[in-house]
Amino acid sequence: MKNRGPCLLLWGLSTVLCQGQVTIDQPLVLSGVDTADRQVIGVGDATIPGDALNAGTARAASFRVADAAGSVNAWQVVTIPAFTTAPVPGTELVVRVQGTNTGPVTMDLAGAGTFPVVKGAGFPLDSGDVRPGLMAVLLFDGQAFQLTNGLRSSRRPCPSGFTEVSDQFCIEPGQRDTLDFRYAAIACGNVNATVCTWGEWHLACDRAAQLGLTDMIGDWEWTNSSASSDMYVRVVGLSSCTVMGVELSIGGAPLNFRCCYRR
Repeated sequence: MKNRGPCLLLWGLSTVLCQGQVTIDQPLVLSGVDTADRQVIGVGDATIPGDALNAGTARAASFRVADAAGSVNAWQVVTIPAFTTAPVPGTELVVRVQGTNTGPVTMDLAGAGTFPVVKGAGFPLDSGDVRPGLMAVLLFDGQAFQLTNGLRSSRRPCPSGFTEVSDQFCIEPGQRDTLDFRYAAIACGNVNATVCTWGEWHLACDRAAQLGLTDMIGDWEWTNSSASSDMYVRVVGLSSCTVMGVELSIGGAPLNFRCCYRR
């Protein structure tokens, strides 16, 4: 046993009272009869890698909690104790976010290097994904820190040629030329959309003037909502936003239609 400080050895009581750091080259076995006799007290807070953790530090896990200094997209994080090498996969950090990000985020982890902060398996953060005050829980995957909490619910943007109706969907502002229902469905699928449902079409029709949608009223349009009879599909728009009819999905008259994009 080596000590770095004065020690008082009470051999009769099998007690070692020390001040300072103690290095022991053999296992330390605490064999007191009572629980109170089997404890190590007076261990300070860890300040450098390799320091023992006292019970308070272990419970609070303060060694893995830090603030995100730096800019909103380039965090600078210092843990106590600081890292001296890159973290191992599975390392967890809790970082207090200081500002709303405006794009992808990187984290300079003092002593370990700079790593991207991602969502899922490698996807960069989008603008507004993290906000001030968030306690961001980050797991290291070997290449990046994955954000596991606090992500805002993000919607896909409307593609070119579509108009936003709500957070749930976008619609084409004008009718497409008449097609058989099957080919209308294929045409919408080719632009990663679907023929609008009856509910989507009705909501868009109610807001047509506000959204700049044309030809919502005046002729029948396909929807992708089934009717109460086999092989029939609901059609809408002949004279109002609420009137509807049915038409054969195969062998029926070709009708106008428009596509909707789910966000």
